[in-house]
Amino acid sequence: MNVEEKMKELGIELPEAPAPKGNYIGAKWAGNIAFSCGQGPFSSTKRGMVGKDLTVEEGYQAARETGLNCLAQLKAQLGSLNGIKQILQVIGFINSAEGFMDQPAVLNGFTDLLVSIWGDPQGKPARAAYPAHHPGWIALEAWMVVELEE
Repeated sequence: MNVEEKMKELGIELPEAPAPKGNYIGAKWAGNIAFSCGQGPFSSTKRGMVGKDLTVEEGYQAARETGLNCLAQLKAQLGSLNGIKQILQVIGFINSAEGFMDQPAVLNGFTDLLVSIWGDPQGKPARAAYPAHHPGWIALEAWMVVELEE
């Protein structure tokens, strides 16, 4: 499958890969496994805790944007997304208000994006959605692991 053509058909455009804010690389691979670094949503996205400052829907959109940033990091390092065979894992930390328990619904914004591109089962990762509590921080941070074609 030509992933980049599929994304064009779906109207999905990747942003420029965000520059690292520390001493790390945007993505790295070993053999046929590649890892994106942790990413957040676009800088234009409202900061704060889901369930207090952001609705679940706003958190979902922030997670989708985070997925786009992870894909942009992978493309910047790999040169193309066409060599990705399947999505293996997504881990996300959702900045959550006290008592907020719907982290999986927020992270669906990331994984729904992947399934729309790679389909099911290749685009459906193993996943974890953890709560975090940092007032004023981005809505979430997440990363992904992919399998590359041989």
